[in-house]
Amino acid sequence: MARTSLPSSVSAHLGRTKPEVVAPLVRSEWLVVSADRLIAVGEEGIRIDLPWIAIENASWDGSARRLTVNLVDGQTAELHTKDDDVWLATTAVREHVNSSIVHVEYLDTLAGGEVRALIRKDSRGNLSSQLIARGPVAETEQPEVDALERRARAAVGLPTP
Repeated sequence: MARTSLPSSVSAHLGRTKPEVVAPLVRSEWLVVSADRLIAVGEEGIRIDLPWIAIENASWDGSARRLTVNLVDGQTAELHTKDDDVWLATTAVREHVNSSIVHVEYLDTLAGGEVRALIRKDSRGNLSSQLIARGPVAETEQPEVDALERRARAAVGLPTP
């Protein structure tokens, strides 16, 4: 992979953010991977700015040249790359997302869904918990969900409400 650098008209929008890896996107935008976030930026400014703890996971579709970023709130962001030369960028995204996850606890719901309690570490080293539900969760299962989060928090020494 050739080393690529951002045009100065684009890097001007990054402020103090130091890119680790960049990859060209369509529409004259760039994917920027830094120590604390994923950014999509162009000459017009920053379009996407996500701290690693806001990202649940990401997947690369080479045939579509698309990086799909799944957020913990259930939303997705699709980034279309200009070419296939994205190994360093996609690897950096995966490593940053994975390294922000410190601990995970799982709960299967009665209706076939799943709840995960994640302990995440932000760029400053602070720990926090996140609950991610995929599929149905009955209101009657809330005590189990609360217990799941308490177990995850206790496992890393965070206070348990």
